[in-house]
Amino acid sequence: LAAVAALEGAIPGLITDPAVDEVIGSALDRGHFRPTEQELTQAWFARFLTVREGLWEVMEEASGALDHEIARVSGRVEWEAFLVAYACACLVVRLDRHLVEQRASHKLVQRKLNEAAPRYRIPRKQFTRIFRSLADPRNAYRMERAMRALGASREILDTFEPDEPFGRLTRRLPQLEESLDPSRSAYLGLWFRYRLHSLRRRGASANQQTSLGFLEASGRLVAELRHHWRTKRVDDRTRSTLADVLRPGDVLVTRQEYAFSNLFLPGYWPHAALYIGSPEDRQRLGIQLEPDRTERWAEDCRVLEALKDGVRFRPLRATLDVDAVAVLRPRLDEEQIAMAITRACEHEGKLYNFDFDFFHADRLVCTEVVYRAFDGVFDFEIPLTPRAGRPTLAAEDLLDLALSDRGFSPVALFGAATCPPAETLVDPARVRQALAASYRAPVVKN
Repeated sequence: LAAVAALEGAIPGLITDPAVDEVIGSALDRGHFRPTEQELTQAWFARFLTVREGLWEVMEEASGALDHEIARVSGRVEWEAFLVAYACACLVVRLDRHLVEQRASHKLVQRKLNEAAPRYRIPRKQFTRIFRSLADPRNAYRMERAMRALGASREILDTFEPDEPFGRLTRRLPQLEESLDPSRSAYLGLWFRYRLHSLRRRGASANQQTSLGFLEASGRLVAELRHHWRTKRVDDRTRSTLADVLRPGDVLVTRQEYAFSNLFLPGYWPHAALYIGSPEDRQRLGIQLEPDRTERWAEDCRVLEALKDGVRFRPLRATLDVDAVAVLRPRLDEEQIAMAITRACEHEGKLYNFDFDFFHADRLVCTEVVYRAFDGVFDFEIPLTPRAGRPTLAAEDLLDLALSDRGFSPVALFGAATCPPAETLVDPARVRQALAASYRAPVVKN
């Protein structure tokens, strides 16, 4: 009973959480979750699942004391076990109905809660699992039988009145049962909504898998169709110059000439990566990662970059095997930079998002690494731009932010047609002028 009381005490804070209501409302108004909104929502869902699983554990432990069906419950010990299990079941239903009917009634929130959240050890499809449990006719039948058994045993329950704490529990049964709706019409409506959700999810999943399969196959092919025999313009001398300029948190916006993927990406500058620095930089900034990630961020791996093989720590030389590069610096202090890099590294190891869908965080496109690192760190905001009916972030959107002094500053440029041959620009005024001219059409004055 002490465990039940502690778990029940956590429920009001889950059901009434203004911060979660606010971020979900903002996400619904916008049509997608920003990274900070996703993190807060997933943190709330982790708490929700912890309380819910705790109630299930107590319920299963109490049910283990019953060796037969509900209708045959007898004796003081069995009735006490039954009351504990029944109270936990009522609280689980209360939580589940709040989730399904209120907090996650919109499919946008349902999709977000169905994503895996490795940071909180939340596997995929947890919302659907809970919805299915709530709508399961076997569970509904068990609850109906339990309610009938209690209704037919009021005389027995009255004997608990003088004894605490079970007397207090029996007196609270009407309150606990408020979350239950035994009417068949209410259950049929719930079951019908779950079937619609399940069919919609399966259809979307099948379409996504088909689309992702095609896009991944074509994306990998396009990524390989480039002139491998060409010598890239960024040479060893340029890489050395840039290595001296770079600081942890800098964004590398790059271009490879004659890459077929340039045909399908907007603008002159198609790609972005995050410079995270050396292992020594990590220690200096106090960045704490899991042991396996710390092991992979080693030696010459100084960039977090999403390519066709996924989001990985990569050597700077590999990232700079390009023809043109621009370096953008976030306007944040070292503590904020450390926070951004830590956030970005949480996505290391994920697959590449060939569908360019910023809604899901289980697969990332190249610019999404930058977006999920910085957006929401203190007052830093990276707006998404609708393209083809969905919010996206192009590499040139990052350049626009830097040239308008919104969060980033341009600090270096090499290889663009507007740069002097073989010269790395580091003078702020020259970098701005050449960078703007590299992808912005000149204004024609009448």
